[in-house]
Amino acid sequence: MNNARSIRSRLPGLLLALVFSLGSLTFAQEAPTMSLPVSRVVLFTNGVGYFEHAGTVHGTQEVLLRIESHDMDDLLQSLVLLDLDGGSVQAVRYPSQDPLARTLASYSLDLSGNPSLADLLRQARGEGVRITAGTSLAGTIVSVETVQAPESAPLHYLNLSTDDGFRRINLAEVRDIRFDRAELRAEMDAALAAISRHRETDLNEVRLRFSGDGERRVVVGYVREMPVWKTSYRVVLGDDGSAELQGWAIFDNPTSLDLRDIEVSFVAGQPISFITSLYEPVYVQRPRIQPAVSESHVPPEYESMPVPSAPAPMMEMQARMADTLEDMGVSAAATGSQQGVNFEYRVSEPVSIPRYESAMIPIVQQTIPGQRLSVFDPAVRDDNPMRGVLLENDTGLHLAAGTVTVFDAGGFAGNARMADVLPGASALLTYATDLAVRVSREATTEPDTVTDVRLDSGLLVSTILHRHVTTWRLASDTDSTRLLLVEHAARPGFEIVEPEPAPVRTRDGYRLGVLLEAEAAGDVQERLSLPVQLTCDAGSECTLRVVEERVAASSVSLSTIESDRIALYLANYEFPADQRATLQEVHDLQVSLSGLRAELSRLNERRDDIFVEQERIRANMAGLEQSGSLYQRYVTELTEQEDELAEITERVAELRQEISDVEAERDALFRRLLNG
Repeated sequence: MNNARSIRSRLPGLLLALVFSLGSLTFAQEAPTMSLPVSRVVLFTNGVGYFEHAGTVHGTQEVLLRIESHDMDDLLQSLVLLDLDGGSVQAVRYPSQDPLARTLASYSLDLSGNPSLADLLRQARGEGVRITAGTSLAGTIVSVETVQAPESAPLHYLNLSTDDGFRRINLAEVRDIRFDRAELRAEMDAALAAISRHRETDLNEVRLRFSGDGERRVVVGYVREMPVWKTSYRVVLGDDGSAELQGWAIFDNPTSLDLRDIEVSFVAGQPISFITSLYEPVYVQRPRIQPAVSESHVPPEYESMPVPSAPAPMMEMQARMADTLEDMGVSAAATGSQQGVNFEYRVSEPVSIPRYESAMIPIVQQTIPGQRLSVFDPAVRDDNPMRGVLLENDTGLHLAAGTVTVFDAGGFAGNARMADVLPGASALLTYATDLAVRVSREATTEPDTVTDVRLDSGLLVSTILHRHVTTWRLASDTDSTRLLLVEHAARPGFEIVEPEPAPVRTRDGYRLGVLLEAEAAGDVQERLSLPVQLTCDAGSECTLRVVEERVAASSVSLSTIESDRIALYLANYEFPADQRATLQEVHDLQVSLSGLRAELSRLNERRDDIFVEQERIRANMAGLEQSGSLYQRYVTELTEQEDELAEITERVAELRQEISDVEAERDALFRRLLNG
């Protein structure tokens, strides 16, 4: 078993050995074959397993692996070979698998794409055939024609050249066809055999050649597809705040390998794994070009130059490689239980799992802290909490995700699910409904409150407090002490300011503690590992109030604020003396502008009314005698209106100038504010 583990200490040297030995590779005579038993299996949670074979070879021998076709790609991209006692690794041979379409295209008649009889005979033009279609005929295939018949399927006709001339035969009437050439019949048989082989999933024989003298230890390792190993836990709750944790790993062996007395490891983690198409040959479509033709020239003679030697760094690197290969058949570093970000469970005793069987293997058996509690999560139930347990992982192990069966004093208590739990972390499990406790919720959003206003470079900045209150109402029918955890979803941007102490922060929210305390329970809180925000008597009703606040800033330019809003700020908020004076000045200017603009608007409206009235009067005067009294009255009214229009025009000009002056004064003030 120790020999098998040495693959992890010799991998770098192995890779160098493969690079240099393949450079001078020659295929030698057939060597005796043998099989190596599986010595170690490492299962991962990403659908692969690492298989390691170990044993002893004598002289030059070939090790035979039988690998299913669907596992060949994994093998070819992960195979590692070690000859530990001075031997060398040579060729790895296996049956090639050309793409089926390419194989079929190499025959005279291409059977790819499921051709019909008409398609097949079109490919065989010029071949001699014997046909039975009512009578027996012999001849050479000339062509196959298709006739589109109305409202029916197309008809196919075979045109045959016979000794008696051309014959046209309906393929629907042909009962059998036989090609004259034996070579063509053999190719047909070979193509059909290729289709059959491609469909089959037989084992492939992979030959691994180890060359050397005497008896030597060899190791073969590779990755192949395997079922994900599964974990299953049992938790027995104690009354003293502890829990017995028992973990089992489930190993499925759906392979044709009998695994006997092997070392087994389970890796908790998800290394990246993918499959590369290495088994099936890949061809590249290359362009075909004509050779370039150019003029012939007599080459000149050049001065000879010395051939440069290899650069010193390259020579040093080759020397280091040579020293490495000389010192070891292959060497590597040992790997412990911790594999980077992964954690390995290494089973201490050998394990045997026959082909197509499974096994449960114990991997954890420890006593850990386990606190009983109830958990109310509105996403699970909106009325009752769930019975649960908070486990603290002080095992030093990475507890892989799996199902948990919980037992207490009454026996089976329920099933739970557990995610991956790193060493030192905790896991909250829920396994049953707590019908003795009822929870309801009421949420309200209070009106926003402006807590502060200040002037900043021409901006009026307000600090606004948004406040949200959630009321949890709890009622219980139990007379025993319970710790109830309330899962409170976080509101983006909000922080809990009530109750105290601060609740536990989780990924998606908060975890609030409510202690339902029975009489004579003692100082229960000293034994709790979680903070408690509310304590109430078991069997009674109580309320937990959760207040969340978010502080936000809102800014608005002074140039856009109306005077009445500025007056509201001045009346209700405290400002430094200089800011208050500035705001008062802005307020007075805005009030002045408002008054001037209002007066200008009234004068413009009056002028419009006079224009309308004058149009009416002039229309009436058109039908009157100029000497009449009504005509003279209209003349008097028009005269008075013209005088009023003159006064309005003069005042409008004054107002526009006054507005312009006040606006200039206000804008100058805003510029001073913006410039600090």
